[in-house]
This record gives sequence, C-alpha cells and structure tokens, in this order.
Amino acid sequence: MTSRPVLFRHLRLLAILFLVVTVIIHLYADDADPMPVSTLTRLLIAAGILIVVNLPFVKAIGRIFLNTTPDDGPLDD
Repeated sequence: MTSRPVLFRHLRLLAILFLVVTVIIHLYADDADPMPVSTLTRLLIAAGILIVVNLPFVKAIGRIFLNTTPDDGPLDD
C-alpha cells in the first residue's frame, strides 16, 4: 500500500503536469479552436508522463545523471 505523503506527491506532480500540458497545448493551438484537446485527454497525457517518469529504470537513469559530474573539458575559450 502507498503511504499518504507519496500519494500526495504523485497527485501534486499530476496537477503540475496537467497544467504544463494545458499551457503547451494552448500555446500551439489555432485561433479557430483555442483548446482542441479535451480535459480528459490532457489528464491522460499528464498521467502517462507521470507513469513513465516513475518507471524504475527511468529513475535509475535520472539518479545516474544527477550524480555524475561533468568533465571540465577544454578551457581555452
């Protein structure tokens, strides 16, 4: 069973993703049809993003990316 803080964290992330998807769709929509995607579809898109982000191998890749320091590279700029 999922603990309450984890559930609230996922619901908060779902709400944020829903708003982001809504804003992106609104920015790229036509003037004739300002919101071509229904609320349910936007919610499903946000839920799909949330599911993909919470896959174990995606989390592992994210942890590796965050914990890896970049090399200095050439400093002759």
